[in-house]
Amino acid sequence: MSFAASISGTKVGSIDSSVAVTWTELQGQDLCAWNDVLFRTGASIHQYPFWNEPYRHMGVTPHYLVWGAPHRPNALATILTVGAGPIKIGMVFRGPTSLVEGAEIPKESFSQLFAWARVKDFMFLRFTHSDPDVLAGLAEASESSLKGDAFPYLLDYSILSGDYIIEQRASDEEMLAGFDREVRRKLRRAAEAGYEFGSDDSPEALEQVWRLYQQCARRKQFRVERPLSFYQELMQGARLNRLTRLYTVRVEGKIVGSTLIFRDRTTAHCQLAAFEADHRDSATFLHWHSMRDMHRMGVERYNLGPGPGSLARFKSMFTPHPVQYPSPLTVVLKENWFRLWRKAFIPAAKRLHPMVRRLAMQRAALSRRIV
Repeated sequence: MSFAASISGTKVGSIDSSVAVTWTELQGQDLCAWNDVLFRTGASIHQYPFWNEPYRHMGVTPHYLVWGAPHRPNALATILTVGAGPIKIGMVFRGPTSLVEGAEIPKESFSQLFAWARVKDFMFLRFTHSDPDVLAGLAEASESSLKGDAFPYLLDYSILSGDYIIEQRASDEEMLAGFDREVRRKLRRAAEAGYEFGSDDSPEALEQVWRLYQQCARRKQFRVERPLSFYQELMQGARLNRLTRLYTVRVEGKIVGSTLIFRDRTTAHCQLAAFEADHRDSATFLHWHSMRDMHRMGVERYNLGPGPGSLARFKSMFTPHPVQYPSPLTVVLKENWFRLWRKAFIPAAKRLHPMVRRLAMQRAALSRRIV
């Protein structure tokens, strides 16, 4: 019996001491069902299968591990894997995660996770998490660990600068009262300009506005982290569970702004946002209507994402202080290889980062076209 099949009719709960439990890898046919399973928990969006499957086209392999008996799973860890042989590396974004509401992840599961990774020949695992107690438990269960990031690629950018997260309120009036007055002024100007708000959830709709995102990124001197094909695959996986929306703002029939949103159970995450230079007020209009539409769908928080550089000024109008997260944790599984990695590879990797990123994006775009 698969975990997905069993969990659909069984509540997760305490471990039966008479049953031996360990980490078991989920199979491909179960992954779509696990998006629903995780939606019923407090799991971060970073742990969902739909969020991680597009990485396969970039040469990164996701592994989905569940800890517990088949009829009573208690924890999940999604590991993104790069490398091969003795330099295999695993990255766990905002995980492991408990599948039991209000319960801690059993401490014995951590050492068993490291044992699984050693069998699979991992050199080290890098963890990020919003809960410092989980990272502390992982460090305590490991034989060797250190605070910090030993892999300069596939970064958790929110760890570096924090997320601007807006707590949703029941009424529009309560929400607006908590914002900077500049937000209210921009919304009045947007109403006078006659902006119209719309939504879609199809990957084809994203392609129609993709040039807007590229133009805005160049103008603001930011970069779009992934190719169009990556975000389209994200949308394709998320729309099966109603976890994505592409919002747009139009004036006189022309699209002048857009936001791409994905959600987990509690939080809507703004993954991309763009607007035309002549329609700056559309940015405030877009986020306001995006967050309130998500609230009508039952979402408690709206995450504007990290705010490096000039973005902080805009995002702080909605919420003054970003949520800060603890530093990453690196759990070392092969001491000798890890020492060599830090001494020889990391300095070169930082210099090669732009080239590696460009090659990964090209591979993702080409792989999607072939498929």
